[in-house]
Amino acid sequence: MLLLVVQLCVDGLAIGFAAPPSPQSTSSPTMVCSALDGIFTAFQSHRLVGIGDYHGLAQEEDFYASLIRDKRFAKDVGNVVVEFGAAAQQDTLDRYLSGEDVQYDHLRKVWSDTVGWTPTVVGLGYLNFYAQVRAVNLELPPEQRIHVWLGDPPADWSKIRTTEDLRHVPDRDQYPASIINSQILAKNRKALVIYGAFHLRGWKDLREFVEDVHPGAFFFIYPHTGFEQTSCPECFERAAQDWPYPALVTRSAKSMGDGLPVQGCRLQELANVEEWLSDFSEDSKLYLGPATSLTTTQESPDLYLDLKFRAEIDRRTFLLPHNHLEPATTPQVSPHYLHAPSGNKDGTMK
Repeated sequence: MLLLVVQLCVDGLAIGFAAPPSPQSTSSPTMVCSALDGIFTAFQSHRLVGIGDYHGLAQEEDFYASLIRDKRFAKDVGNVVVEFGAAAQQDTLDRYLSGEDVQYDHLRKVWSDTVGWTPTVVGLGYLNFYAQVRAVNLELPPEQRIHVWLGDPPADWSKIRTTEDLRHVPDRDQYPASIINSQILAKNRKALVIYGAFHLRGWKDLREFVEDVHPGAFFFIYPHTGFEQTSCPECFERAAQDWPYPALVTRSAKSMGDGLPVQGCRLQELANVEEWLSDFSEDSKLYLGPATSLTTTQESPDLYLDLKFRAEIDRRTFLLPHNHLEPATTPQVSPHYLHAPSGNKDGTMK
């Protein structure tokens, strides 16, 4: 999988505990702190923290697991809404996360019965996320366990035979928004929302459907993945050398809002570095390391070792409609599964 190169020249980001701030000048101070501490601080003033999932980014998927394992998460948040799971399999996931034994071909439907992923969810980091939640939950009493809400709309693939059948599947933004509005916000709960950035920009998407009812509910974070300009990475990476890892960065000090303390946060000037992804209207930036160190997640070998499963996924892929998968007459492992991509010198991904 190729990681899409996005223009990301930075002045920092905004842990904006309100609406996303207007662009700052290149001389404005930024606030840098531990990503975990910054996120839990964001939850003090926002009931929803949305992390833009850069699909297939291994380091970001590892960070989800770290966030879930932090003891503050179950205590202070307790809910996660994810794009990489099919709502039709909510009962199956609930049983698995509560500690029940679930047969693998049934559990696999949690991530493979989605309608918005092509050909389907294959990243091991996403699969590991569910395993991490299960492990955390087994150490907690039932009333304190983390609940994962599957946001991809329900679809009964056994009854979907034509492209027209797919038209009856609920909207991929409105459906998770309805979960958040009814199950999280209406009940005064908090939730981490892990969705692709295009669902969280607030432009006729999941976030807008939520904030039409609950204005300002979201705090939006997006990961740093690289630059197009060759002059940007050198300047930026020098500034980031002594940051905590992973780090959360804000556009300006005053955007921390209400004087909420964040352990380890400090001000820093990032001279000669431009605005960081301002077109995505994110509140804060997640720094997972130099762009050249970022890799794609390894893939589950199911599509290459289970030919019956592969044939079914191919059938669904054709209905979406997209091209068929490459023929697989004998079980094999994808080269991509064995080798993660390396980075270019300019900070972009191969």
